[in-house]
Amino acid sequence: MEKPFEYSVRNYAKGDEAALAKIFCECFGPTTPRLVKEWYRDLGVKPEDIFVGVVNGKLTSGVELVFKELHHGESIYIKTAGFSGVCTDSDHRCRGIVSNLMKIALENSKTRGLSNASLYTGLDIPAHRIYERLGFVDIMTWRTYMKYIDYPAVFSRWVRELNQSLKGSKIAAKKLDGWEKSVAIRLKEIGALSFRFRKNRFQRLTKVPKLADIEFSTDLETYVKVRRGVVSWEDAVKDRKLTVIRGDPEDVEMFRRILRWRWDD
Repeated sequence: MEKPFEYSVRNYAKGDEAALAKIFCECFGPTTPRLVKEWYRDLGVKPEDIFVGVVNGKLTSGVELVFKELHHGESIYIKTAGFSGVCTDSDHRCRGIVSNLMKIALENSKTRGLSNASLYTGLDIPAHRIYERLGFVDIMTWRTYMKYIDYPAVFSRWVRELNQSLKGSKIAAKKLDGWEKSVAIRLKEIGALSFRFRKNRFQRLTKVPKLADIEFSTDLETYVKVRRGVVSWEDAVKDRKLTVIRGDPEDVEMFRRILRWRWDD
């Protein structure tokens, strides 16, 4: 019989930034305790605005309230409870901890007299299921535009960032264990870019393998949109804007996880 799962909830305490930094590494990318403290300081977040979940004495989840003012016309501002840092350690996900933290934070916001709460988050991420269950609605009304002047340089930096992200992600390390493959990305405007994953490390390749394990072709705009989650891989393939030249389905799926750095099933 499965042992009942128990956890406690409390506010942030001095020293929690070390545990939070490790969780943030898995959820948001490389983070240090110093960066966590600087983030809280810059946002004006107080200890009573930070809610954490604790399992057997170990901090496993976190949610912060960042109070902001939304502009609703000339001289009209509405105070909102902005949610930030919503994350859970990969060993304790799907147990309802962070959902409960958000419910507590919402109730806390209500007692302070706030009429609404808001989230500013990336597109197409697993946590959206939690937000929607709690009643959050997508009201995005703006877009971000970007032009890459030297994409090979951007690609090299991305490969370096993959290694940094891997250091802080237990779940990514588990998924990638034993997976040693090469990838060739053929971009119409630029040519071929390539990397491989070997001995638990990503490496940019200056010479594209003749027979890469995974190879596909597309244009730069489509590739960037897929990587950013604006367009799904499936839709890009369906619309014939992306063509898989070579690659076993399992390997292509792994590359898609790497591309978006999404490891939750």
